[in-house]
Order: sequence, then structure tokens, then C-alpha cells
Amino acid sequence: MISSLTIDNFKCFSSSTDFDLSALNLFTGYNGRGKSSVFQVLLLLSQSLQKNGNIEKLEVNGDFVRLDLFEDLVNRNRLGDNIYFKLKTTEAEYSLVELGYKEMSDRVGKIVELKINGQNYFQQATSLSDNTNVKQENHLYIYPKDFQSLFMDYNYISADRLGPTRYEEKEEINASNPVGCNGEHRLNMLIKKSNLLDEVSRWVSYIMDGGTLEITGGENKQSAVLNLLFQIGKDKGLKSINCGFGYSYILPIVIMALTIDRGCLFIENPEAHLHPRAQSRLMELICQITRNKHVQIFIETHSEHIINSVRLCSLKKDSPITHKDVSLYFFDKDYTVFPLVMDEQGQISEWPSGFFDQQEIDLSNILKLGLFK
Repeated sequence: MISSLTIDNFKCFSSSTDFDLSALNLFTGYNGRGKSSVFQVLLLLSQSLQKNGNIEKLEVNGDFVRLDLFEDLVNRNRLGDNIYFKLKTTEAEYSLVELGYKEMSDRVGKIVELKINGQNYFQQATSLSDNTNVKQENHLYIYPKDFQSLFMDYNYISADRLGPTRYEEKEEINASNPVGCNGEHRLNMLIKKSNLLDEVSRWVSYIMDGGTLEITGGENKQSAVLNLLFQIGKDKGLKSINCGFGYSYILPIVIMALTIDRGCLFIENPEAHLHPRAQSRLMELICQITRNKHVQIFIETHSEHIINSVRLCSLKKDSPITHKDVSLYFFDKDYTVFPLVMDEQGQISEWPSGFFDQQEIDLSNILKLGLFK
């Protein structure tokens, strides 16, 4: 598990910024202040490993994220400088990994620093240029490859998920990130894994206060498409396209929660299109994933119901999590990152301005304006 991540000169992080991480990591705060950038550091490394078999090149555009140009990764105040990442882990062989990258081409970065447990795998070599000039260059020497397993088995569910559809194509699922970043392989996952549909259906019904699933088109090899049907209340055989977005949006999250057995799961805005009670119940399922000590969860959210559900879950008897399993960060409007500590009573002592206080502000203004109307 990654126990700490340090980001330096990457996008909005102009200086070294540390994140202590746990089994369940929650990032919330103002829009455009760096929450997604934390995700992107790890996703960039993972997609680079997938494409090249190593992380010696940083692939700016890949299966997880597409960020256009390498120069777009560098903080505007330090253009031309290298970007740096430092990871602390629970693995003794690579408890500390330090990485640095510079621009190699428009859309690819080149590794220029690699230290593992303090050992530097770049060494300076001297060569002659044009038979007259001495040139000093750093060369990457043989390094232990095992540390790259930190970036394997990543699953990413984007905020931009697949909504209701008329039908979905029947196809093979990927071994990596099988449900797809946008949930585009959700139905293929359901027909490939035995008993998964029933389990997903039970959770969907619980989360949404009703609504069981059925898939047609998966029962024979001749069918090229799949259709998702819902039973909601007395209405049977409702096509996905005639149901609300919430049902479709939670499917990839529920599927991954029930099938992931190792690695990292990144979820953006799990609350999208969901009633507050549905948000809370969805988090009950997500919290259960932490029973598996080989899985680490990262969530970006703008919902107080998501945060409060985790606080409540940590207090329940026989809960899969305690307050020690949760890391919570708030990203302020001035790009300051506040680590928030949740105690064993589920309380958060430091409550910065802007951290889910808008309801109190609005209610106060309603009272003031109403009284003086």
C-alpha cells in the first residue's frame, strides 16, 4: 500500500506537497484546486507502465488520463524544471521511491531521477563530444523492477460515466481496469462473471430503495448487443434509456466494489445523480472493500453525505473501518491543502472555511432576509 505521496512542480503544486494516505482516502474542496491532480500522478505512472512495461517514460496520454502536452503537467511558475514524485509504501523492499521527469517530447516525459530506499540509480558518466568537448551525462543503471508493482492493478471510474443507453455492444472485457474508465464495459462484466448480476442487483436495490437488474442479449453467442432492463416498483422490463441517470451511474462502482481483489480503486464523484440516502448507502458498500487489505481506495467528492457516511461507518460495531483507516483532505480556494483529522468519535476538530459550511451560511441568510423582509 502507498502510505505517503509527495508531489512537486506538478500542475498546481508549485512546491513540495505531502499526502499521508490510508486504506480509504477522501479528497474534497473547491473546484480546480488540485484534487484530480493527485489522482493523475498515480494514474499517469500506471498507464505508462501498461504501455511501456516500465515507467522510464511518462505517457501524458493513455487509457486512464489524457492531459495533452508534457508542458501542461509542469507548474506555470516553474516551466522548464523537472516534476518530482516521492512515494512511501508499506513494502520493505521499496519503502521509499523517488521519481523525477523532464520533457522528452511534446507528450512524453523522460525519467531523470530514480531512488529506491535512498539508493540512486542514476550515475554520471563522461563522454567526448566532437572529439574535443567533454560532456557529462546521467545514465539510468539497472534497477530492481519489482517496485513498479506499486502501479499495477489500477482501476479508475471517471466522473464522466456512461449514462442510460438503448443498448451496449457485447465484447471481451479487459484484464486491466475491466469495467472501463467510463463504465463502458459494465454489462460485459455482468455477463462474464457468474452470480455477479444477482449480487449487483441486490446492492442496487438496497442503494436505490428498489430496482432489480436484468440483462438480455447475453444468453447466446449470436447476439451482438446487450440490453439493460430494470424492475422499479411495479414497473417491469424498463429499458435503461427510460430510467434515471442514478441507476446507470452507480453500476460500475458497485461492480468494481464487488469484484476488486487487489490494487487501487479511484472513483470520481460517486455521488453523481444520487439522492442523499443513496449516496450514504453506496458508501456502505465502498467502505466494505477495506476489509481486503490488498486494496486501497481513492475518492474525489463534493458531497457532505459521502463524508458523513464514512464518519458513521467508522463508528458502527463490526465496521470494516476505523478512523485510523481514513485520510481526508480539503483543497482550499487559495490552493492550500488541509489534512483533516477524524477522531475515534467520528468528529473532525479542524473545520476550515468552505468545508461543507454552505448550508449553514444559506440558512443564516434565509433567516436574516426573512425576518427583515
